[in-house]
Amino acid sequence: MMNQSDFSVLEFWGKTPRAGTASAPFHPAIFHMIDVACVAEALLLNGPPRLQQAICTAWQGADTGTLLAWLPFLIALHDLGKISAAFQGQDDEQRKRLTQAGVRFDRRSAEMYHAEISALWLHDHLAQHETGIAKELVWILRDAMGGHHGRFAEASMRELRQRLHHAERHESRWPEWRSQTYRLLRTLLAPAHAGLADIGLPQAIRPATIALTGFIVWCDWIGSNEHNFPLTTCMQADEYLKLSRRRAQTALQNHRLNFKRQPPQYANFQTLFPTTTPRPLQVLIDQLADTLVAQPLLAIIEAPTGEGKTEAALALARRIAVARGNDEIFFALPTMATGNQMFTRLEHFYRTLYGEDGSVRLTHSQAIVVEEELRRQVAFYTDRDRFDADGASAGSALEWFVGPKKAMLAPFGVGTVDQVELGGLNVRHYPLRLFGLANKVVIIDEVHAYDTYMNVIIDHTLTWLSMLGCSVILLSATLPQQRHRELAQAFIKGLNVKTLPALPMPMPYPLLALYSQNRAEQHSFAVFRPEQRFTLHLRQLHSPAEEARRLVELVRDGGAVARICNRVDDAQAIYQELLNLTNSDCILLHARFPLYERQRREQRIGELVGKASQRQPDQRIIIVGTQVLEQSLDYDVDVMISDFAPIDLLLQRAGRLHRHQRHRPDRHRVPVLEVAVPVGERNKPDWRRWKGIYEPYILWRSFVALGESLEHERLVTLPQDYRTLIEAVYSEESLASQYAGDIAQAKQDYQQTLEVQRAKARQPLTPDPLGKGAIVEDGGRAFIDDESGEAANRQLAKTRLGDQISLVPVYYLEGEMSLDPGGTFRIPTDVPPTLDQMKDLLTHAVPVSDRAIIAAYRDERRPRALRWPWSDVPTPLRSMHPLPLDRQTHRCAINRRQLRLDKALGLVIEKGDGAMDWYEEDL
Repeated sequence: MMNQSDFSVLEFWGKTPRAGTASAPFHPAIFHMIDVACVAEALLLNGPPRLQQAICTAWQGADTGTLLAWLPFLIALHDLGKISAAFQGQDDEQRKRLTQAGVRFDRRSAEMYHAEISALWLHDHLAQHETGIAKELVWILRDAMGGHHGRFAEASMRELRQRLHHAERHESRWPEWRSQTYRLLRTLLAPAHAGLADIGLPQAIRPATIALTGFIVWCDWIGSNEHNFPLTTCMQADEYLKLSRRRAQTALQNHRLNFKRQPPQYANFQTLFPTTTPRPLQVLIDQLADTLVAQPLLAIIEAPTGEGKTEAALALARRIAVARGNDEIFFALPTMATGNQMFTRLEHFYRTLYGEDGSVRLTHSQAIVVEEELRRQVAFYTDRDRFDADGASAGSALEWFVGPKKAMLAPFGVGTVDQVELGGLNVRHYPLRLFGLANKVVIIDEVHAYDTYMNVIIDHTLTWLSMLGCSVILLSATLPQQRHRELAQAFIKGLNVKTLPALPMPMPYPLLALYSQNRAEQHSFAVFRPEQRFTLHLRQLHSPAEEARRLVELVRDGGAVARICNRVDDAQAIYQELLNLTNSDCILLHARFPLYERQRREQRIGELVGKASQRQPDQRIIIVGTQVLEQSLDYDVDVMISDFAPIDLLLQRAGRLHRHQRHRPDRHRVPVLEVAVPVGERNKPDWRRWKGIYEPYILWRSFVALGESLEHERLVTLPQDYRTLIEAVYSEESLASQYAGDIAQAKQDYQQTLEVQRAKARQPLTPDPLGKGAIVEDGGRAFIDDESGEAANRQLAKTRLGDQISLVPVYYLEGEMSLDPGGTFRIPTDVPPTLDQMKDLLTHAVPVSDRAIIAAYRDERRPRALRWPWSDVPTPLRSMHPLPLDRQTHRCAINRRQLRLDKALGLVIEKGDGAMDWYEEDL
């Protein structure tokens, strides 16, 4: 046995090999702490400029020069808690080795999480080692170290202290070993020219904590990659420091984090988009003052479809990049379909600017399968603290480094707005999400398209983003003035501005509004697209057969018509009738097609009625679909029929009427939007069928604003009528109506719904970024995010109300799964699928929102046929489930529902009695 006086803290393990390794070597805990410190040092010296900017912005008020000098040492302390009985006793081989060296363990492993022990040590001992340090700085460092695996410590320091004392009662040397480790790391890494107390204090404690935590997590994951930091023993700490610094530089190169891009430049819009003639909005971007874009800024762009809002946003982002020396952005969109399209546009844009260094990353729940080569480049040491099982480095980090979440860390990212929302929800790694966005330009499209629940989360996240140095650009065609003010107030609150300056009311339209710490400006501009006039005709909604006959009649002499339904089953019923009536080009599009089939149909729509299509006036084209036709496709039709919807959505749908210049049939020279209203008793509108999709109160107000009379026609002129119509529906002003009683009852129900939505949204929010106390003081209960696919019986933080799951239609034959009834695309059931097979499964996925079906899949006692057959389900498939279909009928019965995969109609869902569910919400 080793003499106790000869025992070295270098004997404590920090990382061990992956399972299956024959021997039992280890990477000393101190070496791993040095590795992570060297990664931090390398990132601050040679990494993207945004990292330093993000840290300095969050720590505004402190001496950031001193902070940056101390950061590598401070970050090394994140795993100080591994010098503990709780951690060192977890690995049987290492425990045996340490016992032989004279370290005493209790017979049972202590149940403590090492990050909490790191936090406790800093809380109790840091001030003893560093004179003059403020308690608030201790809070920040304590909480950041305690949160480096994605969650802040939930137990009190008093409780942790008691548990640690009990866990280490048989070995009195643990406190001294932790202090030795601290002193050794300080000698190696701390700057000599300034004390820790010289950092001072940031103005806001919580943003400083978030930025430091996010940076630690990132450094820790890079430092845990065994390809870059292989197991090393038998070396003195000062010699290993030199080696680790070289390894850290190599790691940055391997992860493409060593900054290479040229500093951003901007001459004018025309130079940035040389093939585009600048439109009035885009010209206005060039005219903004340089001083305005040099500080965190909120820009709200309200303009009709076709005015070049996306290009204007990219130009403004570029101007901000030049002013701030940082060109990183994240572009958030409402749906996966719009995200996929924007990915293509931004990939072309940034590769034109930067070549390979302009690669754009995509993040959403189906951008989840990564290239096998990248997976091989990232291998993580076993670091599974079994008292924090879901925070282990390997599983969590892989999703961020080579999975869809990489877009949050990559310089140029695209994804759904959910990814931004998750930065405002108390889920694992929310500090890393926020740090991944800090000091970027964040662009959110279609900002009007979200309900009250999402708006509460977005507003809360906006305050965080403004405090973390972000500039935010919000895009909308139809934003109510009250919502505009709420968004502006949420952002400037984070800039320490208590009230929004007085703004002219009504606001002009189109509008570019700008808000910063010192000013608020509104600019109107001319529209590029000629004045759009169309006839809006309200009429009664008829049966699917009659609606189909109306579509056929409209294209009798040629033309293209779109029929937008609020529900998938209605679109399917109308399309089914069409198949028996006409040989025109007919296309059905909705969300309940397998992904590969939906993409094929989107492509076909583009070929027939897209911007580049060359259709002739005598062509007969009928497109039937749901709300996917209002958001994700650039197409153009001669006439449109839409189910009744809130006014802003009707105007958005009308934007596809006569959108592009082309020769049209004589009958359709004047654009017409027919709006079908469901009618009940006494010829009164009956909104019950759409209640699960749109609020009846908003439908009533939209109906009144449009004339509240069936067979009523009115001329709509855009953009002039945008503001008037939107405010008539969404303002608080009362409307005179013959349906006043129905509207009053609907309003009461609506207000109750809003309160419920607000209350639900507040529950999982992160702590208030403006709070003066430590971030753990009101951290509340931690949630899991709704991307994990493992939400059964756990508290879930959802980015959207409602519920949805993804089902993969499969057929079972000869002991294997197949994606087709003939058995061509087989998936083995005895071993997990390969990368290519996972891709195939993902492209066959179908989203389903039917509550009875979701309940069946969430039931832990569900039959085996509704589960994947593998004991260890691959991460990309955990949010999806198999839908077992009969090979002959393509049917499956689940929880009083009949599901049928139809080649022409997509996934058809019927009640067991053949009736349709009133409130099934798929779009």
